[in-house]
Amino acid sequence: MRSQDRQERPDAAVVTAARAGNRQATEQLVRDCMPLVYNIVGRALDGHSDVDDVVQETMMRVLDGLPGLKQPDRFRSWLVAITVRQIRDRWRRGRTPLTAEPLEENAHESDPRADFSDLTILRLALSGQRREAVEATRWLEEEEREVLALWWMESVGELTRGELSEACGLTPQHAAVRVQRVKERLETARTVVRAVMASPRCPDLAAVLASWDGRPSGLWRKRLARHVRDCPRCLSSSSDLIPAEGLLAGLALVPVPVGLAGLVLARVLGAGSAEATVGAGTRTVSGGSRTARTIGRLAAKPVATAAAGAVTLAAAGVAWYTAAGPHEPAPRPAVAAPHSPAAPSAPPSPRTSASRTPTSTPSSPSTPTSTPTSAPATTAETRFAGRHALRSVDNPGGYVSQSGRRGVLGPVGATSSAATRQAATFTFVPGLADPRCSSLRDATGRYLRHYAFRIRLDTDDGSAIFRKDATFCPRSGSTAGSVSLESYNYPGRYLRHRDNLQLWLDPSDGTAAYRASRSFVLVEPWT
Repeated sequence: MRSQDRQERPDAAVVTAARAGNRQATEQLVRDCMPLVYNIVGRALDGHSDVDDVVQETMMRVLDGLPGLKQPDRFRSWLVAITVRQIRDRWRRGRTPLTAEPLEENAHESDPRADFSDLTILRLALSGQRREAVEATRWLEEEEREVLALWWMESVGELTRGELSEACGLTPQHAAVRVQRVKERLETARTVVRAVMASPRCPDLAAVLASWDGRPSGLWRKRLARHVRDCPRCLSSSSDLIPAEGLLAGLALVPVPVGLAGLVLARVLGAGSAEATVGAGTRTVSGGSRTARTIGRLAAKPVATAAAGAVTLAAAGVAWYTAAGPHEPAPRPAVAAPHSPAAPSAPPSPRTSASRTPTSTPSSPSTPTSTPTSAPATTAETRFAGRHALRSVDNPGGYVSQSGRRGVLGPVGATSSAATRQAATFTFVPGLADPRCSSLRDATGRYLRHYAFRIRLDTDDGSAIFRKDATFCPRSGSTAGSVSLESYNYPGRYLRHRDNLQLWLDPSDGTAAYRASRSFVLVEPWT
């Protein structure tokens, strides 16, 4: 089975024409090959900032070596082999450090520090066991990622086992052994992910995780796997896992970012245009080449790219999956002072907050006008103050809480432990990016924020992007007295729980169920 939106394999005629210097065939070859190269490199390097560089280097090496390719029908295997060599070369040379703080112009894009697993989940809108399988890849060793990337492409239907073997320089038998080993470790990692994300978490596992820094790794996979193997509770929670091959079959590829595609096309077609000009004297540059160079220039200016995205994508033919979805209808009225609705069937809960009446904050004339993102439009500037718990409207026993660094909707009651009650209590402070809105701080000083649209808790790093990610503007909820928290830097996206009770920043789908899942009642703090 082939992935649902895979690019057609370039046929021998296209490869032959590109090898002969046909610019149109070359452009088509680049567009057809880049999704495969990008997904292999991205997964092998775990979405590191070097991914774009390696993809560009790979494509340029492919095009430079194309004249020497004697068998056009073997282009696919040759392409993947070059990709693997470039990945290995980058590992040997060492990788560049991550940027400490993203540029201000990138405020409206997904956090560039998000790994490839985050990008896969976000751009393909994965949920359930598919999402868990993607998250499990974070727990593999670096040397396992190369085989993982190739096997992943085989599972989604983009590579054959023969192409995988040739790319690794292995016999089919040896390749099968390597793949089986990675599959086993991925399945083990899936059981670890299921146990770590369980709510409530196994008490014995919580003790094992006491010294964990929250970063998945091969070492911690081995430690936690030992516990899961010997713990009936953790083991039973993973009894329904579907084999990974079944989850990946037909899965789409992660789309190539428009800026990266533009840079590669600019380099490829720009060079071709220069040669054509020398040979033809007054010959004009083709529209495709002009478009490629335009995209390449815009790639260095993300804001301009966003504004001109529709035009450049249509002209260049570069696929780009937009995960934003429809926004909420405008205008959005300010939230009224919430009250606690009757809920006789709900478990014991704290009293409705008496101090949660919205505090009006007048707009200051000295507010800087250079702030790239303003607060989402509202008819009144409203924010909350003080300590509160947030009880779900459609899941009355569930409260906005945390599991490690992840935001979850967790069950909390009068008999819950002190740690559980503390995890569900937040202090509302003036928004870090805009005092008209609010930021939510937990007892340890961490802030609720979104990262690649997943809700998590992090310590303020002082960056502009963090302040925006950690700022939410109260809006009316789905029921009287309830409140919704709209993202400051992504208007139209709200903090909500999904069916698995994990918290995300999602756009509206226009349903009543969505509106209920993003609505909460502010009640007295648990602690």
